[in-house]
Amino acid sequence: MNGFVLEHQVTGPLHTNCYLLFDKESKEAALFDVGGKIDRLVSIIEEENLKIKYFFFTHLHFDHFNGINKIKKKFPEALIAYNKNELVVLENQGFFARIFQVDPSIIENLEFEVEDNQTLNLSNIEIKTILAPGHTPGSICYYFNGCILTGDVLFRSGIGRTDLYGGSYEVLLNSINKLMELPDETKVYPGHGDFTDIGTEKKENPFIVSGDILR
Repeated sequence: MNGFVLEHQVTGPLHTNCYLLFDKESKEAALFDVGGKIDRLVSIIEEENLKIKYFFFTHLHFDHFNGINKIKKKFPEALIAYNKNELVVLENQGFFARIFQVDPSIIENLEFEVEDNQTLNLSNIEIKTILAPGHTPGSICYYFNGCILTGDVLFRSGIGRTDLYGGSYEVLLNSINKLMELPDETKVYPGHGDFTDIGTEKKENPFIVSGDILR
């Protein structure tokens, strides 16, 4: 991965993939989906002397933001980025959040609004935002250097659930159609589970192979 490093740590009660992306030269960095304790990633940040510029969310289910307040205090200069369509999700966390006694107000400062088709920079890394609703109304995927962070939209051999607040199966299929337009070699880093690539999902993902997607 010339020019950049992508690290990850599984965290939180639902085993969320939290990602750390940084430019090797400038040391500018971003964290994606801080769902719990990320001691290993913090160690990398400190060892590499990284400057955290953004905290990004793919969406605002509790298992993707539950560690943000603690890490924000450690890196207060970083902006917390979100999509405005996720505010209703934040207010309607539902059954699982109650089980784990999550208080949505732990996100204290949503500071930077992210929309579809924006380009954000970590020095030489251009990050393109792709709005991909369906799992939630404001799910955002982040595409850079032949890689995409898909949150809970697309998994290895699976897609996001749509039975939670704001979900829509038809809308999700349209979003995945959009992702399938990316080059086959695009590496996919989902919000849970193993990594994959677009070409593999076209051939092996049962939702795509069945014809539900790419109709």
